[in-house]
Amino acid sequence: MNSMPVALRRAIWLLGLCQCVLWGVLYYSFSVLLMPMETSLGLSRMAVAGAFSVGLGAMAAAAPAIGRWLDAGHAANLTRLGVGLAILGLLLVALAQGAAMLYLGWLSIGIAMAMLLYEPAFALVIRAVTDEGHRLKALAAVTVLGGLASTVFLPLLAAIVERWSWRIAVLACVGVMMLIAWTMERYVVPALPAAHVAERKEESARLPWPPYLATLVAIFASGTLASMALTTLLIPLLIERGASAPVAAFVLAALGLAQVPGRMWLLRGRGRVSPGAMKMPPIALQAIGLLGVVFARSPEWVAAGVAVFGLGAGLQTLARPWLVQTLYGVADSGRWNGEVARVQGFARAAAPVAAAGAAWLVGTSFVLAGIGGLLALTLPLARRLPTSAAQSRLPGTGRT
Repeated sequence: MNSMPVALRRAIWLLGLCQCVLWGVLYYSFSVLLMPMETSLGLSRMAVAGAFSVGLGAMAAAAPAIGRWLDAGHAANLTRLGVGLAILGLLLVALAQGAAMLYLGWLSIGIAMAMLLYEPAFALVIRAVTDEGHRLKALAAVTVLGGLASTVFLPLLAAIVERWSWRIAVLACVGVMMLIAWTMERYVVPALPAAHVAERKEESARLPWPPYLATLVAIFASGTLASMALTTLLIPLLIERGASAPVAAFVLAALGLAQVPGRMWLLRGRGRVSPGAMKMPPIALQAIGLLGVVFARSPEWVAAGVAVFGLGAGLQTLARPWLVQTLYGVADSGRWNGEVARVQGFARAAAPVAAAGAAWLVGTSFVLAGIGGLLALTLPLARRLPTSAAQSRLPGTGRT
């Protein structure tokens, strides 16, 4: 990235910083707010958690349409609209006195997440950076900072809640969102011009999926299912094995940090990264990590398994936008990224309940082992993925 223009490099790092804040404020904040909202609003935990699930469902449902708008070059306007919806949603949550306003707030936040989190950020980078080697490093830079969101914001928001209240914490998030809006408008969006915007005739919103997209959906939805299941079940598993609650929480918190080294490797790597390196290694690392968690008998070895899983998960976050733009071209990357993101989003929303229910029926270790086996089954699918649009013989995807 050192050979890129200074303004472009600065915009990419600032975009990564914004992603760190956005993930922390809009996504990870809920885990800190859950119990205080439950007590304050007099609602059951399931009722409060349902608001977040509604938001995740809205995020998933909106993803394909937002991908098409990104392909049409509307990233700047989407960013502005997303920030506005996020601020509105946070204000509704902060002022909520019951379930109706709480659900409406998280519905607004969910749509905002679809407009602000990784998919739109990736679209900005993919269209602004023309060199393929620099493009992957730029994506890595964005996710290196984005991957620190849970590590930074979980303890910060928890401290605000403990010192003042959950409503003050949410209002603080509103102030942070205003700062993010100014940063994006002033420094990020103007420095990331859409160098690749296709001129196209009016298209149906429901085009048939191109070859290999179903394979990508299976691979990345499985990865999302695995990440959410591990996040949901890890602390109960460690406590069942005799670890204290603080130790279990520390091991889980390390999952976010474990995703950074792989991204740093791509960021600091010299030369071009083979698309083949983005296919099987992330899946294999996640499967090995899950099986390590299952068979480990001490917190230290469980943490090692979590670290291996996190390394693979960090690489897989980059693998999706990279493989989609490699297979289908830059001009259509938003549309097909959105289709994959939609299925991932629904998997993200359903996985905690499904994993907890399955663990109650058959046991946590069995569930994690089964998901590890599911990941292993996707390895042959990943191996058969072509590493270029030319190899896949897709018509009209050679444009970049």
